[in-house]
Amino acid sequence: MLGHLIYNYQHLDDVRIQQEISKGLYAPHFDGNYLVHAYNGKPEFGYKKYLEDRLIRIPNRGHYRGAVELINAGLAVFLEMRRGPRYVLVTAADTWVLNVDFFAGLVREMEQGGKVLAASSWGRAVSPEKPSGFSTDFFLLDLEWNRKAKVFPLDYDAFVKKFSDVFALQFVQPTVEGAVLYKFQKYFLDHFEDNDVWQERNKAFRRIIEREPVHGPKGDRQENWPEIGLYTSPAPEEKRKALKKLKLDLGPQMHRLLTERDVSYYNKIGGR
Repeated sequence: MLGHLIYNYQHLDDVRIQQEISKGLYAPHFDGNYLVHAYNGKPEFGYKKYLEDRLIRIPNRGHYRGAVELINAGLAVFLEMRRGPRYVLVTAADTWVLNVDFFAGLVREMEQGGKVLAASSWGRAVSPEKPSGFSTDFFLLDLEWNRKAKVFPLDYDAFVKKFSDVFALQFVQPTVEGAVLYKFQKYFLDHFEDNDVWQERNKAFRRIIEREPVHGPKGDRQENWPEIGLYTSPAPEEKRKALKKLKLDLGPQMHRLLTERDVSYYNKIGGR
């Protein structure tokens, strides 16, 4: 069984379709899944429970802190389960993984190779350059390892406070992606010495180089990666093309996207 956590603020069409993908595409491949939706949208958005096994509603503390609290709250559900899944896929609502073979291959690598985290570098770095933050819109986590390492729950506020002088000097914004990278690296620094630090860390990390670099030299972001079936744009056009190409029609929300000509309604609050 696979765990899947989707976190979301206002991408209501994206999150419903991603739930159809999770239950219709992932679950059969992994002999079932448990789907958690962590949501901090406003009550007036009118979201109602759809296909998720568990819907968590929490207040929104902003873009960065809000995302951290959604991920923390969602992972807490899995960590509290007595017989839950070992591996959890974490995705933002607008981040769809449509190539289940690629995704399942990552899970197999983790199982067979002792990998505990799979993520890509969030910035401009390309392997073998050191990653500049870990992608939090799409990553895989070994929950059993996390019980020991305690990367999550992530304390973003403590991270910002600890390195505020560095961020000020470098004139940069502290990111959630940087906080995850720091916490991961810190575990190995605390538990190993000398060359064992980087050797053990690299053995445990599956860097998703197939999705690098995420950002270009001017900070522009590549949103879609058709080669691995990863689509992260909140706009519907490329996603609709990909669904048609793969001949996927897994539920009424997806069917609407595939069949209606006018998709101006997509992800618009109150547009349903």
